[in-house]
Amino acid sequence: MRIYLPLTPTDPPALENAGGHLELTAGRPAWAVTAEARADRPGEDEEDLEYDALQDAVHIALSQGADDARALVIAADVPDAMTAPAAEEGGAFGVSLRETASARIASFHVTELDAAAAAADDTDPALLWFDASEGAAALEFLAGGPAE
Repeated sequence: MRIYLPLTPTDPPALENAGGHLELTAGRPAWAVTAEARADRPGEDEEDLEYDALQDAVHIALSQGADDARALVIAADVPDAMTAPAAEEGGAFGVSLRETASARIASFHVTELDAAAAAADDTDPALLWFDASEGAAALEFLAGGPAE
């Protein structure tokens, strides 16, 4: 299952040495397209559902950071059995990890705008996409550096 993880303070050091994987703790919140989400939206395209799950994670990431900070969301893959429905605050796509797991990183997504600018914009935050091998570049852009 593809999950979307807002960056936490402990993630950057792990991402610098991740080698394509990230160790995740049990109970960590994530967002994903679940069977329940598909059933709630019959006929909706899978790519649209993935976009909605990613945007939910982006909005959480923006809300947890400083107003002048960009947000980073990690897309990663874990076995379906590793996730459980999240509490109501997780929204339609919220899940949590049942146990500690090693997730395969698929990509990184960093907002172009900081949290304040994204809040002032009435559209979904635009994202820059970084390949799984570009974790250092994603972290650099997150910190205000140029996108490569």
